[in-house]
Amino acid sequence: MIEHEDYPIGNIDGQSSASHVVEEMRRSFKPPGAGAPTTPAEKIEAALSQVQNSVREQQMLIEQDLQSALSKASTHVADSQAVDTLLALSQQIASIVSQGDDIVRSNSQQLSELISLLGDQLSMQQPKVDRQVAQALQKAVTSLAEAQNAMFQSMAIAEMCLYVKGAEQVVKDIIAQGQVQ
Repeated sequence: MIEHEDYPIGNIDGQSSASHVVEEMRRSFKPPGAGAPTTPAEKIEAALSQVQNSVREQQMLIEQDLQSALSKASTHVADSQAVDTLLALSQQIASIVSQGDDIVRSNSQQLSELISLLGDQLSMQQPKVDRQVAQALQKAVTSLAEAQNAMFQSMAIAEMCLYVKGAEQVVKDIIAQGQVQ
């Protein structure tokens, strides 16, 4: 009887949880013939075990994608708030300036403070935007790795389909043998 292995989850040697599981599954893979199941129940259990391992891998990858999406959403909210602040300051400045030279002169101190505050806010945004550029370039590299993972997922699903078909065939063979007797 095949025993189900529990794969440790965690960040090991810089690998993500999913890539660690994938690597562990590859290392523990036993080719057919080496202790291959012989009874129908063992064959079905072996196929089901492979499907379960692949589904767990898919689940972990989806959870990683969800965490990444939540992180991105949080960053976008903060960026939106900063842009709203810039817009509000520029609108206040525009409101004062649109009232004419006399109002500008009489409110020059307030105008100076608003312009200074706008400049400070823009200065604070510059490093953030520079980091976004660096992150975007890093994401491009990550996207290539994600594409590779997606290809592996596709191959894993195709392999799961083969395991399920094999299990179906075992059951059909059992049914056929029962009808012959």
